[in-house]
Amino acid sequence: MNFKYFFTNSTSYTVSKQEIYIIFSIFVIALIIRSYDLGGLALNNDEAIYAGQAASLANYSEYQDQFSIFRAHPLLLQFMISISFYFFGINEFTARIIPVFLSCGIVVISYLIAKFLYNKQTAILSSIILSLLPYHVAISKQALVDVSMSFFFVLNLLLIVLYLRQNTFVLLYGIGITSGLSFLSKEVGVISFVISIISIIIINKKIKVKNIVYITLSFIFVTSPYWISFITLEEARESILEYIDWQSSRPPNHDNTYYFLIICTDILGYVLTPLLVISYLYILFNKKTWKGSNLLLPFLWIAIPLLFYQLVSVKGYHFLFSITPLLVIFGISFLSGDWIKKISSKKILLISIIPITLLSNNQTINEYFLFTSYTPVLGSESLFHMKDAALWIKENTPENSTILTLYTHMSNIIKFYSLRDSVAIQSNNNPSYQKIENIDISILANNIDYIVYEKIQINNGKFLQSKATELEEYVKKYDGAPVYVNYQNYSNVGNNKLLSSPAIIVYEFN
Repeated sequence: MNFKYFFTNSTSYTVSKQEIYIIFSIFVIALIIRSYDLGGLALNNDEAIYAGQAASLANYSEYQDQFSIFRAHPLLLQFMISISFYFFGINEFTARIIPVFLSCGIVVISYLIAKFLYNKQTAILSSIILSLLPYHVAISKQALVDVSMSFFFVLNLLLIVLYLRQNTFVLLYGIGITSGLSFLSKEVGVISFVISIISIIIINKKIKVKNIVYITLSFIFVTSPYWISFITLEEARESILEYIDWQSSRPPNHDNTYYFLIICTDILGYVLTPLLVISYLYILFNKKTWKGSNLLLPFLWIAIPLLFYQLVSVKGYHFLFSITPLLVIFGISFLSGDWIKKISSKKILLISIIPITLLSNNQTINEYFLFTSYTPVLGSESLFHMKDAALWIKENTPENSTILTLYTHMSNIIKFYSLRDSVAIQSNNNPSYQKIENIDISILANNIDYIVYEKIQINNGKFLQSKATELEEYVKKYDGAPVYVNYQNYSNVGNNKLLSSPAIIVYEFN
């Protein structure tokens, strides 16, 4: 393979045989990185919910008692995972392998988007970075609906880019279908439908009702299972309406700078973030040499979702996963401008941008330079403690036991790994979770058999402290006897000794 091929800045809508080798190699790299130790970490809270739903869809009756099929989101990813469960059994690996393949597909699609909007050089650099980017890899290895939504989100944009070159009605159907599949993965995927309509109007330079109808009808047809269940099934309708009411009334969980900080520190890092800003300014001040689509399309598909997520009060670390490929592509596009031809050592610059970008983010800096763990998601560092406790509960408690926990994270993990009824004292009014009107009466009536006190969670979420105090009072009041203790080890900086403290305690009522 000619090494100069990597530095070609020509734009083409065809894919050569040599280029197929490059795309396949990048796909394999992405797959290996994401598959490594895929089943080594316990499922987190959201993963336990989606995996539990998938097991219910796969007709595992023991999970149907613990996880309602109709909850917060549509069921496209859960359905795909259920197929994996049906053929290969239920475990962490089979729950995550579908998201891994989808995320590798995102890398390939991103290559094509970058090539068709800019050139091969941008495509190769951005897709290599994306395949190795710590943020993208970390989210890719989780069974989250954001992964499937993002796959169809970027596929939707690819069809838009192809439509830019060839205005065929078949592509309009594809645009409607992919936006519908994005919605069926997660409700906020409807954003892709809205942006698609806006993009088509911009490309056509006027409103063509016929084109909008093609997209809309395709979208409605694909999403019809969702609407049919909403209309015909009372359980589904009540669940959807309760979640809408709950989500709209939830207080903010982060300040308004949260997403800005994630982009700067975790997604793009301290090198690619300035490049993103420079890229936009470069395009803005060099409009004569750049097509409007190179600026407008990436800008729309980044800005509108980002604005939506910013306006929603509840913010999530993984919410920006869908726009991460576009942020990387747009940032790298600056390195493919005409200005770089004047630099004699441009090859060194282009090659070095890959390791520099991958090393300049919080996860890499903390883990490989500061030698400290980096866990930006609540409770993610305590997963193995929670799984171990749940497995002990499965082996050492009666099947009809009911367990009270501090927080819903522990409750869901107990449901998944232990198959025991579990309720949380702190549930944030989530309509999916059972509420206990009077805990005292429930304990006295033997409706609660165990209390699981996940002390390790308190330092992660200060809002749990008052509930933790309440939980401790129930243990004291009713003479809860500790039957299992899971310890957390930590180092004392002062005397350089390894210490331990209770991470999770299981109390039994006699």
